Amino acid sequence: MKKIFFILAAAAALVACNQNKPDSPEEQQKAAFVKAMYFEALGTNTVPNVEGDKKNLPFVMDSVKSDVLIKTDTTLDINLYQISFASAMAKYVKINMTLPGLKYTRTADKITFTGENIDILQGDKSSGYISTKVTGYITSDSLVLTNDYNNPKRGSYPGCSYAGKVIDMQEKQPTKE
Repeated sequence: MKKIFFILAAAAALVACNQNKPDSPEEQQKAAFVKAMYFEALGTNTVPNVEGDKKNLPFVMDSVKSDVLIKTDTTLDINLYQISFASAMAKYVKINMTLPGLKYTRTADKITFTGENIDILQGDKSSGYISTKVTGYITSDSLVLTNDYNNPKRGSYPGCSYAGKVIDMQEKQPTKE
């Protein structure tokens, strides 16, 4: 009788183990997204030309690196690295743009963020560029944002955008070496 009970218990354990299939890649990515505090993306930054003979042709920069760090339960920071606002600027200057303190809400599938009147160079000597309005979202595979820039000396740049593919998600910000 003890042998039969032992065999039944072993069989039940094997059946239970076989029913616990590993998560699908989509489920694993969703679980990582829910826990993630830091994201890296690689994408395209687009700035409409607002004057000159190329007024209707946007200035596009590919392979722009960005990252997002969730700072608190309600705020996050976004950085775009080595960008320019126009082809003439790109020849001489590329900047690292920071959008700190954006307000966000989070669901299991999406982080939606907004912000306004942000000094994108954070007091740098060439500051004066203000992002008057920022909106966007992050999913497990993309970072998308739109913003409007204004500079009293250089004019307004409405409808700028960044669209990137998320290439890394982590539960905390990685340490920089």
